[in-house]
Amino acid sequence: MTKMLRDVIERVRQWPEDQQDQAALVLLDLEEQQANSSRLTAEQIAEVERIQGKVRDGTVTFATDEQMAAFWNKCGL
Repeated sequence: MTKMLRDVIERVRQWPEDQQDQAALVLLDLEEQQANSSRLTAEQIAEVERIQGKVRDGTVTFATDEQMAAFWNKCGL
């Protein structure tokens, strides 16, 4: 355990119980994010980089707000 974490935990012990529970929920959220994190494969990273390059050079553009509104309207949403 790092010194920073030890120091914070020691201070948190003095907090009211409801605030301690809130702190615990933050840590549990971080733990869940770590457990659920996914990693891209080398091929996926290359594809993201390829698409980013096309966006940067103007080869690919994004839909306008009006185009998206028309799309969602067509979908009944």
